[in-house]
Amino acid sequence: MIDKQIKNPLRLPAGIKDYIFNEAENHRHVERGLTNLLQDKGYREIITPTFEYGEIFEIATKAGMLRNGLDEKVYRFLDRDGNLLALRADFTAQIARIAAARFADIESVLKIFYTGKVFRAEPHHEGRSREKWQVGFEIFNEATVDADAEAIINIMETLDHFKLSNFRIAIGHIGYFHGLVKESGLSGDERQQLRYLVERKDMAGIGRLLDQTNMPVEVKNVLQNLPDLHGDVSVLERAKTAIRNEKSQHALGKLQKLWQKISSHPLAKNIFFDLSEVEGMGYYTGIILKAFTPGIGTEVGSGGRYDQLTAVFGTEMPAIGFSFDVHLLASARLMQQEE
Repeated sequence: MIDKQIKNPLRLPAGIKDYIFNEAENHRHVERGLTNLLQDKGYREIITPTFEYGEIFEIATKAGMLRNGLDEKVYRFLDRDGNLLALRADFTAQIARIAAARFADIESVLKIFYTGKVFRAEPHHEGRSREKWQVGFEIFNEATVDADAEAIINIMETLDHFKLSNFRIAIGHIGYFHGLVKESGLSGDERQQLRYLVERKDMAGIGRLLDQTNMPVEVKNVLQNLPDLHGDVSVLERAKTAIRNEKSQHALGKLQKLWQKISSHPLAKNIFFDLSEVEGMGYYTGIILKAFTPGIGTEVGSGGRYDQLTAVFGTEMPAIGFSFDVHLLASARLMQQEE
């Protein structure tokens, strides 16, 4: 029996859509292209459940290891036995659980990929999809710059495979921001507020917040201009001369070593550095990566290094990962074909 409260039983909930014929074929083409490329590079597939006990996300959230605000977007429900379950909202937390449970004794480098959908209760008014189709990869047990370089090369060669011209890859390092806020003496709440403002490139808001503090002038100047610290590799040297703290200097040194590894790649011209990338402060421990293509108003993929997430589940395994948004890549591919 149809619920009388549903005005139109043929409509879909907000943030959900059907993919019909050509659109479905385009999405499958992108998914197959991504998975075939990763398999050719030696990555092996892991299939995770669509739902599992809600504790996995609660554990990661309490440890500060879920991306910003993700815990509030998890769909939770009770099964017939009264167990709290959760729809998959994030692949990485699931894969970290699997790695800790199944691969704790493996010392060699582990390269895996996954494909499927994540479900997030995005706010109605923001118009975001609540069902995201992702393909991603993870490299475990490798904490070196070589693994970081491999991840970036994977991203570049994937976007090039789909003939997405003028794509851009932003590289940041969360350690740079951590060093600055530690040197600033900001409280925990002030740090979170600053992160929020920097993430949104809100120069005026950053200025108002910093004017209420009593921090060293040189640190205040760097934080005030942080959203402008992006560009080619020269931005790293420019940033290095403006700071003193060891943590930020170390982060910049890591990025310079990374550039030495990837600068000779023919697609390296598509890379830029963005030191204002601060998303996932409690999630990422090193480099942060985002991929962009013309005509798409947000990143078509994101990821980074997270060396502490598996420790939440009892086993320490350094890792770096990245996920592509299949829908956005399919849209970008169609847009460029129509030009």
